[in-house]
Amino acid sequence: LNRFICDWSLEIKSSQKVWAEYLKRRIQKKLENKLISIENLEDLWDKGVPRINTLFQKDRNTLAFDHGWRVRLEFKKYQQVKNNPFWWTNPRHDGKLWDLKKYRTAVIRNNGGVENILEHTLFKGTYFPSWEGLFWEKNSGFEEFFYNKKLTNAQRSGLNQIPNRRFTLWWSPTINRGNVYIGFQVQLDLTGIFMHGKIPTLKISLIQIFRAHLWQKIHESVCISYCKVLDQNLDSLLIHTVQKEQIHPRKSYKMNSSCADIVLFSKKKWELP
Repeated sequence: LNRFICDWSLEIKSSQKVWAEYLKRRIQKKLENKLISIENLEDLWDKGVPRINTLFQKDRNTLAFDHGWRVRLEFKKYQQVKNNPFWWTNPRHDGKLWDLKKYRTAVIRNNGGVENILEHTLFKGTYFPSWEGLFWEKNSGFEEFFYNKKLTNAQRSGLNQIPNRRFTLWWSPTINRGNVYIGFQVQLDLTGIFMHGKIPTLKISLIQIFRAHLWQKIHESVCISYCKVLDQNLDSLLIHTVQKEQIHPRKSYKMNSSCADIVLFSKKKWELP
């Protein structure tokens, strides 16, 4: 992080230059009988101590009369039990003194970019055309609806589990892997999903998604779709008849034995490459 946060000695030198430049531009605008605007200070934005941005706040005029605020922040530690490591600064007076945008960009780049990171998530399963604007950590309407309602402690704790479950499910392709989470390989009931180790949060989510024999129904619907496509291409594929076999209820998730779902009868002998 030290590489992405400016050193105090450099910050102070930079601040002197920035505020000197601001005064020059302000005097120049005054001579032109104009007010200095944000457009005139774009190159100085997020620079200086306090930051140039603080001049354009809504309450900039009242903040000028807020004397002794730094001393008050120091004495707050005697009123509050919670420790405040940034007691010496206030974003309204000083502006934001550190910016981790470059750090965020570097982390994303070193992890192979956004597309590569999304390969470790359920993004492809959502069928969204683009990742932009897709924020899985946002509260859903369901959570917002119950947030201010009267709930029992059990209901409240259940509501608090939703973000954790959402996080685990979103990253499940990476979390649920033999070389990441060490443990016995277990197959989930009525699905073809294998879990490595004990991850109860993920197990509950997957069981809820595939409840009511959904895994089996998906398998059956895929078979029917294949049959329809083959029926439409009988002549081009030299097929006489397409026979859909009766599917055993456990066929879709029984991994140690199998049988054909569709049997094709040809018009004549197929030429194999």
